[in-house]
Amino acid sequence: MTRCLGLSAAVAALVAATLTTVTAPVSAADPGVGAPAVGQCFDMDVEELAAASYVEAPVDCAGTHTARTIAVAILPDDLTYASTGKLTRFALETCFPAQRKVLRTSLLGMRMSAYNVGWFLPTPEQQAAGARWLRCDLVLGGASLEPLPAKVALGKLPYEKSVSRCLTGGDFLLTTCTSRHAFRATAAIKVKASRYPSEKAWKRIGTQRCRNAVTSRSYRFGWPSKPAWKADDRALICYSKSRR
Repeated sequence: MTRCLGLSAAVAALVAATLTTVTAPVSAADPGVGAPAVGQCFDMDVEELAAASYVEAPVDCAGTHTARTIAVAILPDDLTYASTGKLTRFALETCFPAQRKVLRTSLLGMRMSAYNVGWFLPTPEQQAAGARWLRCDLVLGGASLEPLPAKVALGKLPYEKSVSRCLTGGDFLLTTCTSRHAFRATAAIKVKASRYPSEKAWKRIGTQRCRNAVTSRSYRFGWPSKPAWKADDRALICYSKSRR
């Protein structure tokens, strides 16, 4: 469903004055060292989006860019980068609300779009310097990353094809509906369940709920991962066969 190096060096200064010697305190490690600023833009591709860290310099947001940092969060004291499951949940619980806020829509509305988020961690060098942050970047597409528009707020359905959610043929990767595609999203439905459904249950739910939500005899559907479900993503997405 997908991260300016600086280091606060410890400084000790001895100041002599008559019979008094003063030692300056050692500065604490900066947990935000190396983190981008919210609102900065970047020009990355899908391979870079899949990496654990991203360290390229920001680009001018007035020019072509494929990613924008929408949130930077400092990890809680009891969370480490080695805690993969907890870290993923923290990332999704940080990124999803930021994505909804930037797009100005609900989670269901967000799932009808081709917008996605990637999250990145500090590099090993930054972590060694004390970095304890996680960043969320907004992107558009999945099979390839499209340039972000100047205004990303979605407005009301139906969205423009340039930001609507479609799937490519064969591998069924996320793409915009202006790109070549085989299926397009025609509904996002909230699934109510006390716990995460099994794959068999998801297939049954998708077949039943999407049958009347699509416009073609042949259709597909997708559901959130278990970590995304725990981060409150309960959206079943129904896809109709496209003529394009």
